[in-house]
Amino acid sequence: MENVFDVIRLLLLCGTILTLALMVLVSLPQSKLRDMLVQIVGWLFAAFCGVYLVSPIDVLPEALVGPFGLVDDLGALVAGVLSARAAWKAG
Repeated sequence: MENVFDVIRLLLLCGTILTLALMVLVSLPQSKLRDMLVQIVGWLFAAFCGVYLVSPIDVLPEALVGPFGLVDDLGALVAGVLSARAAWKAG
């Protein structure tokens, strides 16, 4: 059982080191990785916002709070458009 915890500890350490290295590479001003990740994450977030808009699940349901329930849908629409615009400019 002790070997299992050693393996888990090693995996967590390696994952932390890789995450920190990725964060450093992304933070560099002229990093190709940064440009690629902005484009991929931008399109994924825009797609997520689109799915949220058409889904029946809401943070603020219209049935309970009336017209104020559209605020989260409007926020998702604006966030999706802005992230798609950022991804388009990055590409």
